[in-house]
Amino acid sequence: MNMSKSAKKNFPVTGMGCASCVARVQKAISEVNGVSSCNVSLASNSAQVEFDPGVTNPEQLRKAVSDAGYGLIVGDEEDADEEADRLQEYYYKSLKRDMSLAVILALLVMVLGMGFGDMPWNGYLLWVLATPAVFWCGRRFFLVALKQARHGSANMDTLVALSTMISYLFSLFNLLFPQTWTSRGIEPHLYFESSAMIVAFILVGRVLEERAKHSTTASIRELMGLQPKTVSLTPGEIFKVKPGERIPADGEVVSGESFVDESMLTGEPVAVGKTIGSKVYTGTMNQRGTFEMRTNKVGKDTMLSAIIKMVKDAQGSKAKIQNIVDKVAAVFVPAILAASVLTLIAWLIFDPAEGVSRGLLAMVSVLVIACPCSLGLATPTALIAGIGNGARQGILIKYAESLQVARSVDAIVLDKTGTITKELNGDEIPTATSDFADEVKETSAEAVAELKEMGLDVYMLSGDNPERAGKVAAKVGIDNVISGVLPGDKQNFVKKLQAEGKKVGMVGDGINDSPALALADLSIAMGDGTDIAMNAAMVTIVTSDLKKISQLIKLSRRTFKIIKENLFWAFFYNVLAVPIAAGVLYPVNGFMLNPMIAAACMAMSSVCVVLNSLRLRK
Repeated sequence: MNMSKSAKKNFPVTGMGCASCVARVQKAISEVNGVSSCNVSLASNSAQVEFDPGVTNPEQLRKAVSDAGYGLIVGDEEDADEEADRLQEYYYKSLKRDMSLAVILALLVMVLGMGFGDMPWNGYLLWVLATPAVFWCGRRFFLVALKQARHGSANMDTLVALSTMISYLFSLFNLLFPQTWTSRGIEPHLYFESSAMIVAFILVGRVLEERAKHSTTASIRELMGLQPKTVSLTPGEIFKVKPGERIPADGEVVSGESFVDESMLTGEPVAVGKTIGSKVYTGTMNQRGTFEMRTNKVGKDTMLSAIIKMVKDAQGSKAKIQNIVDKVAAVFVPAILAASVLTLIAWLIFDPAEGVSRGLLAMVSVLVIACPCSLGLATPTALIAGIGNGARQGILIKYAESLQVARSVDAIVLDKTGTITKELNGDEIPTATSDFADEVKETSAEAVAELKEMGLDVYMLSGDNPERAGKVAAKVGIDNVISGVLPGDKQNFVKKLQAEGKKVGMVGDGINDSPALALADLSIAMGDGTDIAMNAAMVTIVTSDLKKISQLIKLSRRTFKIIKENLFWAFFYNVLAVPIAAGVLYPVNGFMLNPMIAAACMAMSSVCVVLNSLRLRK
């Protein structure tokens, strides 16, 4: 396949509910001829696909996903996003309605079943109340499970549908044919409250999970909300911007002056003064004065649009750590189905008297308590929240992998001009006997000190002569200085550090930095640098403030700390919960896990993972 012709697009995906769904959608897309890479995210309900348009097209991708039992929204990206938002809003409202009714019915069943067990016809009343709770409020589980079965697969909804159906049908059999058990001296029990409460708890968990997932993607929606709804401007047009108005295009001030709030782009709360010749950007807020500006870029060509695309691409990408989860998720549901059957068989063998009733309850508990949802959400929710946090601080992360690499960097290589110092205008370039005119950025010395405090080795590379390079290095506290280097020398220096076993972060802003940026483990470009440098880099610092580098590394370390916590919780939960649900403690202390409690535990495990990830929004 000719990779030079490849296209990369994000497509909204519908119908996914757990990590098994993610694995199946990703497999379906990856098997389409012409697809070179595919990343599917449960947290953002999206698929990032790189494909060759000469071999395949979005409609073929949609068909492959549909054949797997899910939906892929294709078409214009903006229209697809709007359609996805509309469907998601409808789904959420429907989910809340079903949850409210399910909770009411489940509580009625619980009160009648536990408080009025001896009342005549009580069993039939429980049946009447449990039926709509299971088959109406829980219809989505059965519909998805049937759809999956037709495609020869299973997911979390399959486990829920099986568990509620088993407890419901077992109760109905005991209600209609009690003599089957009484003739053997066994009392027939009804478990309608279990089936109703399973549906209620899981729907409550889904609602909380959807709300939390919505919060993790808040940053991208905030940015999209800043885009002007209707813009009829064209490049070169001059117009007036009044106090309190958002700037609708990228351009420059041609008359007047003001202060503009650019915090949505840079993360800096202090308004920036604008005079004639100053650049202004779409979505930023004019504060005090009135000025006229000339448009340079509008619509999809603006910096805001570029940032939104970069953040969406990053949030749709995957870090290497996710590969482990994907492999587990691919076999998780079949493994749980097998475990539930073995649980029933074990009870029938070791407890002939009560084996059927206890075995079926244990089987239901195993099906309910297993949680591939938490596995599927553990990594992407944290990555999405972390990448969004970075965007709000003016740190644009191109790939999820960039965030994973940043935490392990132990050497930072800084270009001098435009990175540590301010870029000089042509008439300010000093003579050979005078790049002392270097003006160090206000925060450079503090930024270097922070990096050194974090245990990183800091180096400065410069094409300048040793005297001027040494003076700049002394001002900011850098001991390791290499001067008089050419672009190839910078690349060789990065290679030398890597050969010594270091993880190297390279920071630059010019064309001459791009070879070193491309080779570094972590490449960081300054936002006011060249497009070539930013294209070669994994991270872009919008404000060109070196202090953002330490913020990036801290964000990376915190994000992956939370990912590890999420994965530990998800794996540990299942390793511990499934055997307990199967009844391993019963021979020891007589403990049997109630299916209702199993459902509550399963729902809360997913919610806890997402809420833990939301700590990254702070």
